[in-house]
Amino acid sequence: MPRATAAAVPDYWDDACRHLGKRDRVMRKLIPKFGEARLQSRGDAFTTLARSIVGQQISVKAAQSVWGKFVEAIGGPSTRVEPAAVLEVDATSLRGAGL
Repeated sequence: MPRATAAAVPDYWDDACRHLGKRDRVMRKLIPKFGEARLQSRGDAFTTLARSIVGQQISVKAAQSVWGKFVEAIGGPSTRVEPAAVLEVDATSLRGAGL
């Protein structure tokens, strides 16, 4: 699988794709079909993952709305999206944000 630019692809990406292809029958078919697909970094791995999960669930416009509510629930736009900040929020608040 060809690599994208080094800055855009984590060092572990190819190993992870191989591992998923060996372990998951659905991913085994999807990886060769969409092998060039990459997450777009949002600055740090946790924020990128969280945005990706939200975005996979719903339309882009709805995902942006939920993301905004999620960011407000963890402290607002000036709060860094980190696991510790998310763990401080109760499940009711997260459900209220649309998660």
